[in-house]
Amino acid sequence: MQKEEQIRWRRFGNELRRLREQAGMTQRQLAGKIGLSHGMVGGIERATRKPQSDQADICDTVLDTGGTLRRIWQELNNQRYVPEWFKDVLLLEQRATEVREYEPTTIPGLLQTAAYARTLIRARRPTATAEEVEETVKSRTGRLSAVLENEKRPLLWFIVHEAVLSRTVGDETIMRKQLDYIAGLVEDGTIRLQVLPATPTSADPGAPFRLMTLTDTQSAAYVEHVLGGEIFERPDKVNELTTLFGALQAEALPVLASIELIRKINGERYGDVG
Repeated sequence: MQKEEQIRWRRFGNELRRLREQAGMTQRQLAGKIGLSHGMVGGIERATRKPQSDQADICDTVLDTGGTLRRIWQELNNQRYVPEWFKDVLLLEQRATEVREYEPTTIPGLLQTAAYARTLIRARRPTATAEEVEETVKSRTGRLSAVLENEKRPLLWFIVHEAVLSRTVGDETIMRKQLDYIAGLVEDGTIRLQVLPATPTSADPGAPFRLMTLTDTQSAAYVEHVLGGEIFERPDKVNELTTLFGALQAEALPVLASIELIRKINGERYGDVG
C-alpha cells in the first residue's frame, strides 16, 4: 500500500482496534469470527492492508457497531476521488451544525443528482476514466446523506441565483429531475432554499461561498474559484461573508415563493407540469 493510502486508512484501522478491544476480543479471536487470517486483521489495524467493503460489513456485524466501520470505509474510499484541496472542506462540512451556501452558477454540490453531477464532472475532467467519473459522482452525491447522519441534523440553508435554474446542464430530462429533487428536499424540510432574482441591484458577488458553523464560538468560510477554493477562519473574514449572506437572504425570494418559481421554471422550460 502506498504511503498516502496508508495514512488515509489509518483512521479505519484505529477504529477497528478500538471497537475490537471494546468488545474484549483479541486479533486472533476476531479473525476466527470473520474468516480472515490473524495477520490480515493486524495489517488492517496497522493500515498496511486496505479492507474490502464486505470485510467492513462483517466486522460491523461481529462487533455490533451499528454500521460504524462501513460508514468510515465509504467515506475513506470516496475520498480517493476527492481533490486534495477539497478534503478539509468535506471534514468541516460533516462537523458543521449549520451550513449556509450561496451558488451563482450551478446547483450546489450537496444537492446535485447523479445525472447532473456526472454531466459537470465529465465536462470539467475530460481525461478522467469512466470509473473515475462514476466514483467522483458517488462521492459527491453521497455528501448529503453523510451530513444528515450526524446525531443532530444540521441546518442547511442555500441561496441560488435564478440563472442556475435556467441553465441547462445535460438535457431537459436531467434538469427536470434535478429541479424536482431540490423542490422535494425543501418541501420535506431537509433543506431551506431561496432563489435570488436576477436584478441590476443584486448583491450577487459572482462567486460561490459557504459558511459553516462548527460550535457556538467557531465558524469557517469557504470561497471557491476556478482552481479550487480557500478556507477562511479569521473572525473578520467569516463575519464579512456572514453579512454578505444576510444581504443575499434579504434580496432573495422567500422559501415558498422560491419553490413556486422552481416549479414554474421546471414546467415552462423542462416540461414538468406535476
